[in-house]
Amino acid sequence: MHRIQRAAGAVVGSAVGDALGGAFEFGPQDAFSARFSAPGGGDEMRGGGGRHPDQATELNGAVRPCLASAAWALRTTNSFDDAIRAAIDLGGDTDVVAAVTGGLARPYYGLDAIPTRWTRPLHVPLPGFDGRVLHLAGLLHLTHRLLVEGPR
Repeated sequence: MHRIQRAAGAVVGSAVGDALGGAFEFGPQDAFSARFSAPGGGDEMRGGGGRHPDQATELNGAVRPCLASAAWALRTTNSFDDAIRAAIDLGGDTDVVAAVTGGLARPYYGLDAIPTRWTRPLHVPLPGFDGRVLHLAGLLHLTHRLLVEGPR
């Protein structure tokens, strides 16, 4: 059961990071905290620095800088939501860095550390499944099936 909880937390943590960071991708550094200065302030799933590909660098999406940024966000903060905020505030490829940070932060802080204000509105589109979307319960079920039944 612990293995399923760890995997589910990593999946949910990554989905939360991706959803929060996506709206700020390639936006300016510190855009997330500038818009949401207090934790839980406003409607955090609807942020928006917008995507500006002309601000991308050759490092965006690269593995080493992404992992280094995620590790830095974990080392310099004391909670799941602070780690995600720090990752997004780095700017650049925020959805990827926040997704990796969320996936790593869940085993460290626990599934219950992910704020419900971020999991309640969560919805993850499934490419190639005719517009199907998974919410939190569906993500948890999918993780359980993958670990118990294995890939098909």
